Amino acid sequence: MLRKEITIKSKFVIKASIISLIGASLVACGASLREYEKFARAGQEYAAALDTLLVTSGNYAVDANSESLLRNRLEDVKKRQEYYRSFTKQDKDWLMLIGRMRQHTALLQRYFIALENLATSDAPIQAQEVTEDIFTQLNNVSTDIKGNSVFSDRAGSALSEIPKIILSNKIKGALRKELEQRKETIYKELELQESVLKLLTIQLTEDLKNIQNHQEYRLLLRPYTAADLISDPDAWIERRRNILTMTLSIEALNDASESAKDFKEAFKLLLEDKFTIARANELLSDINSLVNVAEGIKNN
Repeated sequence: MLRKEITIKSKFVIKASIISLIGASLVACGASLREYEKFARAGQEYAAALDTLLVTSGNYAVDANSESLLRNRLEDVKKRQEYYRSFTKQDKDWLMLIGRMRQHTALLQRYFIALENLATSDAPIQAQEVTEDIFTQLNNVSTDIKGNSVFSDRAGSALSEIPKIILSNKIKGALRKELEQRKETIYKELELQESVLKLLTIQLTEDLKNIQNHQEYRLLLRPYTAADLISDPDAWIERRRNILTMTLSIEALNDASESAKDFKEAFKLLLEDKFTIARANELLSDINSLVNVAEGIKNN
């Protein structure tokens, strides 16, 4: 049976990165408290949803391949071993991408905290050194993600041209110098997360459908058509309901995944001092859709 619950080991990793971004950007841009609260709420919900999807995607990818291995088990021992190794390599590549994505997010967290420190520190040179070190690590992890075979084969070409960001005149001092140098690059890192999220939605959709098809055959059709009576009819009925409804949550997943794009654009608006209450409400609505979908898939 498909596992009922997914253990989230680092639920606040992405959440902290977004909240730190909020602190650095909104303080610098002079946004109102109401705008801050709206964006902070959006950041928390987006972070929790994305974290759920990252972990869930890894688990479901392994489950889908395990179901395929059981369904297509070959009689030839040598071929069976090759078949197993092939699927296991796919799983490891996918899990490696997810692990790198978590590292990427953790480094974004640290970088945005460093930006906030840069805006408020009495020692801007030391703060700049910390920012430089973190950004170097972030760039290395980003390179690893782009070099991952899963990403490069399926999403690498999706990265688009980075727009020119006109930094608000309200941003001053060492923070302005840092953002002038890296604002487009940070936008690119957020776009990388958007691309990975799109890939996650595609992979989750494929994996859930595969799991559904294989489990329907293995756990429903075979017992139903066997000569022996079904030993526990009530359990079979419950299992059938769970299997046939497990893909309901993915119907809205593609639309909900657009929230990553919206969040990336919100970052640009923050730096340009164009983030409004209306834009915040729209962002919250989009992210709420992602939250609902993520929770629905997690609880399958």
